[in-house]
Amino acid sequence: MIVLASSSASRAMILREYGVEFIQVSLDYDEEFDTNLPPAKYAMSIVNNKAKQFFDKFKNQYERVLFADSSVAACGKILGKATDEAHARYMLELQSGNLTSVYTAMKFISPNISIDMLSIASYKFAKFNSSHLDEYIASGLWKDKAGAMMIEGFNKIYIEQESGNKPTAMGLDIINLKAFL
Repeated sequence: MIVLASSSASRAMILREYGVEFIQVSLDYDEEFDTNLPPAKYAMSIVNNKAKQFFDKFKNQYERVLFADSSVAACGKILGKATDEAHARYMLELQSGNLTSVYTAMKFISPNISIDMLSIASYKFAKFNSSHLDEYIASGLWKDKAGAMMIEGFNKIYIEQESGNKPTAMGLDIINLKAFL
């Protein structure tokens, strides 16, 4: 049994799909970091900060704790979570017709092992259809998604090329995590 220190429905779904027993403990994390950092360093900084905030609050209450964070980078910009529809549209328009990468940082801490890992999934997208983009924005499905990206939904039909694995793009590199569990 592990503790998923995240409120992410996508990460919980991935753990369930891969048969990992877990409980989910949410915390309102401060995820503000310098978006001028290189994307890999940015993602790892956030996940390390989440671990610090979690253990500051819960001390030694939990063992086998998993932290994760994903950042999206397109056109040289780090894209966090959209604050509103206009921000989501801006982020998605940066991805349209461009190469977009998802940097998923993971930290697993247990009494026996500590893992720090960064995984990258990259996608070359075709130009997004404007009416489909409008529908996606109106649906609200982009909320709480890094870069407003939904690789298993809206973005999926526009993939022209890809590298990396889908779970990484959804927020958790379960394939590598399972090797340690």
